[in-house]
Amino acid sequence: MKKSITRSLLLFLVLCAFTGQAQDMIQTRLGYHYLDKFEFTDEWQYLTTDMYLLNAGQFSKVINELEQGTTKARRRDYINLESLFISAQLKNAKLFGQEPVVYPLYNFAFEPATDKKNYASRISDNIDAIRIIDKLPLASDERNIDATVQARLFTSDSREVFFNIIANQLTNIAKQMSPQAAMLSLVGEFGNLIRNSAQRKEYKFSSTIRLYEGQNFDTRLHSVRVYVFVPSFAKLPALRTPRLTELLSNSPQGIERQKLEAALNYKDYPVLVVANYKSLYKMDALSGSDITSETIERRRVRIEQAFTAGLVTEDAYKQEKLFVEFLRNFSDLKQNLNNFRLNYKNNSPEANAKTLFAVLQDYKRLRTLANQRDREFSRNHSYQRIFKAEYNTILASADSYLDSDFNLKNGKDMVNTLLDLEQETTRSYTVAQREQFLNKLYAVELPNPEFLASTLEGEGISRHLNRLESAQYNDLYAKEVIRLRELAPTEENITFRNTLLEKANATKCRSCREEVKQAARQFNQRLEEQQLEKEKSRLQELNGQVERKIIAYLKQDDCMENAFKTQYPTESLPDYVQRLYEKKLELRKHVAEFDQLYKSPPKEMKLDNLREHNHRLSGFIRRLDQGYADICAAEKNLCGCS
Repeated sequence: MKKSITRSLLLFLVLCAFTGQAQDMIQTRLGYHYLDKFEFTDEWQYLTTDMYLLNAGQFSKVINELEQGTTKARRRDYINLESLFISAQLKNAKLFGQEPVVYPLYNFAFEPATDKKNYASRISDNIDAIRIIDKLPLASDERNIDATVQARLFTSDSREVFFNIIANQLTNIAKQMSPQAAMLSLVGEFGNLIRNSAQRKEYKFSSTIRLYEGQNFDTRLHSVRVYVFVPSFAKLPALRTPRLTELLSNSPQGIERQKLEAALNYKDYPVLVVANYKSLYKMDALSGSDITSETIERRRVRIEQAFTAGLVTEDAYKQEKLFVEFLRNFSDLKQNLNNFRLNYKNNSPEANAKTLFAVLQDYKRLRTLANQRDREFSRNHSYQRIFKAEYNTILASADSYLDSDFNLKNGKDMVNTLLDLEQETTRSYTVAQREQFLNKLYAVELPNPEFLASTLEGEGISRHLNRLESAQYNDLYAKEVIRLRELAPTEENITFRNTLLEKANATKCRSCREEVKQAARQFNQRLEEQQLEKEKSRLQELNGQVERKIIAYLKQDDCMENAFKTQYPTESLPDYVQRLYEKKLELRKHVAEFDQLYKSPPKEMKLDNLREHNHRLSGFIRRLDQGYADICAAEKNLCGCS
């Protein structure tokens, strides 16, 4: 893993130096290399490079050692030494075209040497760090950006070489058909270089190659190399690096020059510290309230322009385009949510069901799209570490909108239930699980079946309902329904029917309830037919009694009437006898009513009519029997007729 990390997105520096025609030269030797232990994955695909020049005043020492250590025949190459020029050339960064471009880093002037005096430099020892590259996006075929850093000594006799370098670079820039701002800034840098060189002033590069000004990046230290400038014949100096390693391992966000100097604690020769940073692309974060058709379009245009300019990688561009599609779905959801809220109080129940269903369609599409992205990019580092969190943020916004209303919240639960079922199409569920699913699916008042059948989402709801209810019916009700359909209509079986109906009324399975009710209706029909036959038989029995009973009641009434006249001839009857006589008169009316009921049987021989008729006949018989018996018990003299 470390080997692959080392190869990715590094600014690899090849440093060398020379003096005109001399064989002995200034060499830049690698004295220390640090590679951070953090595992940089492929989405860390932007490069930033800082350079720190330490002990710059020691260049005088290097030049004097070089001049003193070379042969007398070659010392003429150091006569009239004027400047030290340090430059960097990016070799294969395609953002800058096919022509190599040299970036001037430093130019230092020297005081000429005399027989009694060594060369002296006009170099400050506290030169600020320079950032030569800031978040340079790299394509997949630009895994390494090679740079050659050269330290050149120029004399008064080699000025044309110095100016040829500048002229060549300006010519290369002029060849660009549409040079970028970073490229054009180099023209100004070369102008500053010429002016400072003519005035024998110190020059330092100040135009960072900054191609992406956005703040949407995470950046951390990747690697550090420490180079020492020494004469070519000198030994590689030993650096003490434990403190430096500790500093770098504790500084993932960057290093400060003062701390770097203190940790390195080396003063003998000039040192160039090259710090490479990797940056992680971060998408522009959005909240739900920020998302409109206008903001989505601006985002689309911005990413198209950035990709055309080579400022974002192909993978990031693809992910951004897919995310724009996702945002459009979210915008549709917001629009339908607004329609639902505005029209809810004024619409009919069916109209409200349709507007609610439109919201749920958008929410389901949003969730489905997010799930598709998860499956498609399960191994894509850019999606998993950058974009997925933003998808989840938008989904959380959608959830919060739906949670604000009871109907919308039930709809959200229904959609999530559908998505769970769609992911497990072959799975078998327990009775309790199916009941829970059905409860969620039926919690929303949906449009009519014809409307649902015309939509993919509605068809899906119906399909899953049928699947769940079929399994629930087979597991819980099928055997009992078959039994009820075959049972004889007895009192014991009525209890079984009632128990099954109670069980069906407790379930959310609508087809299960309907099947049980249908079987119960068939049972009830058989029961009614049986009871009707019983009532018919009962009517025949009653009719046989009624004729005899009416004659008996009439005889009893005549007997009592005669008894009242013979036993109580006076016009003034005792109070209790008067009360008994009134009761007899009332019973006589009931006998007439009884006779009329007997002569008026139901026109339609239906169970309820027949049961009511028989009940009234039985009631008359019971009341008349009891009424005459009560009179006789109160006064036996009134009932002496045989």
